[in-house]
Amino acid sequence: MFILRFDFRLAPASSATMSELYAASLEMCEWGEANGAMLGLFSEHHSSADGYLPSPLVMAAAAAARTSTLSINVGALLALMYDPVKLAEDMVVLDHLSQGRVTYTVGLGYRDAEFSMFGVDPRRRGALMEERLDVLRRALRGERFTWDDRTIEVTPAPFTPGGPTIMYGGGSPAAARRAARLGMMFVPQHADPALAEAYDAAAIDAGNPPGLCMAPGDGSPTSLFVADDPDEAWAEIGDFLLHDAVTYADWMGDAASLSVSRATTVDELRAENGAYRIVTADEARALRDQHGVLALQPLCGGIPPDLAWPYLHNLATL
Repeated sequence: MFILRFDFRLAPASSATMSELYAASLEMCEWGEANGAMLGLFSEHHSSADGYLPSPLVMAAAAAARTSTLSINVGALLALMYDPVKLAEDMVVLDHLSQGRVTYTVGLGYRDAEFSMFGVDPRRRGALMEERLDVLRRALRGERFTWDDRTIEVTPAPFTPGGPTIMYGGGSPAAARRAARLGMMFVPQHADPALAEAYDAAAIDAGNPPGLCMAPGDGSPTSLFVADDPDEAWAEIGDFLLHDAVTYADWMGDAASLSVSRATTVDELRAENGAYRIVTADEARALRDQHGVLALQPLCGGIPPDLAWPYLHNLATL
């Protein structure tokens, strides 16, 4: 059981092109479907110097067209960067295209550059999120209603009755409480039990079901590679992993996340034995048995596809 996540960061030192990474991700989704992948995941950010994926629904649609059973998630979907009505229309079309296989994990966002680019007042982002989620979910249910002096009616009806599954992601008690109030499943960024406690309390207060907080396994790696010789692998792809780690840490600041590393060198990143790991097949089996699923980021930092594929093929030995 494994997850394939793609964000398409392309480190300046990589010999790959963005077109090659996009194409390879679709081939990897096809391969994953045939080899036990439980999910293909496409992430979103904007105005990133290294090309981080700005249009995850486009990639999700392409992956859905290349597969027939693979579940696909867009996460985090930065809903404040969209008109919620047009987003609902795109989600309906993708719901039909995928026959209900695409789900969404909505995130609030945290980068000022993104808020500025899309004209979002970050001081009002919580209230704006709740407003736009309400519009999005009503539109997906096929309601006819008025919002912002606009008459809204999204057609056709989605393939999935009531619309595709939309979860809420975040790393703060406020995010947990928002998800609970709205009756949405919550996907935390880290394993702090306080988030589940905040979720359950707010859910009960709102009359919604508690217990819908899908916390990640404590200590579970989020960018895993399986290698015959980890020493050689770190020498081959360590710089790509470090680019991903350093850039993400700069964005996140002091915020908690299971994926954040504070390493500044490849040696430090390896010594952390944290989010970014290169392990043997035996070690991967142990992690799978401990956490139930392996989280892979096969093109992490813009690893050229010819270097990335052997690490995926090593999963066949598990």
